Amino acid sequence: MNKYFLAFQLLALLVSGCNVLQVRELPAKELPAKKMSKVPANEVPSIFTKSYQFKTGQSYTRSVERTFFGKQIEMQSELSKYDIRKGFNIEQYNKYNKASFFQTDVYKIPDDLKVAAIDLFAPLLDTVFLSLQTKKALHAEILVLGYTDETAIPYNSPVYSELLALSKQREFINNDYYNTLSYYRALEVAQMLTSIMNSKKDSFLEFEKASIDIIVEGRGIEYPDAKRSYELEDDKRKITKVYWRIY
Repeated sequence: MNKYFLAFQLLALLVSGCNVLQVRELPAKELPAKKMSKVPANEVPSIFTKSYQFKTGQSYTRSVERTFFGKQIEMQSELSKYDIRKGFNIEQYNKYNKASFFQTDVYKIPDDLKVAAIDLFAPLLDTVFLSLQTKKALHAEILVLGYTDETAIPYNSPVYSELLALSKQREFINNDYYNTLSYYRALEVAQMLTSIMNSKKDSFLEFEKASIDIIVEGRGIEYPDAKRSYELEDDKRKITKVYWRIY
């Protein structure tokens, strides 16, 4: 009898000890909430850039280099006012000039013509900055549209392989080659414009905030001027055209 009574007491003590342990178990420590970084209210205006690339409804490649000068906290709301996926009515833009620096199946401006190309397009940025010098805010769009003629596609050539690699395609179907060639012609001019703009960054300081979209699109074998007649193989189609507009 005593033996069973002692066993019962021992079991009760063990259960009691477990309960004490449970009561004293500390709760898991909560990590402090991570503080979100905030842009200071007295932020100094700076220059920011954003890049985009996508296909249009006509299967043309379009890329956009957006440059914004101002406070970062205002950038998103300011840039969202301007739709970079829209169609363009060229009649609403100022025609600047065209670049006729490209030979057949070439998308790079030759080294011996680059100085002439810079001299041709540098005044455009001066025009953009000066045309609204009395305003506190500026938004400008510069369109660079590339074209090419219908010279036979050079399969198994270095330029064909280069454009395939650049466009990350395994092969060109239908007019893909022409669209890609014209796009990289336009991109060559746009990159030159971006370089010129970067050299004129101090001009942004004239504004409280400003944004400039350089919009690039390859139009393939589309005629550069719908009112003109062209030959299938025609140097006048191996060009880029530049337009601009200020809002």
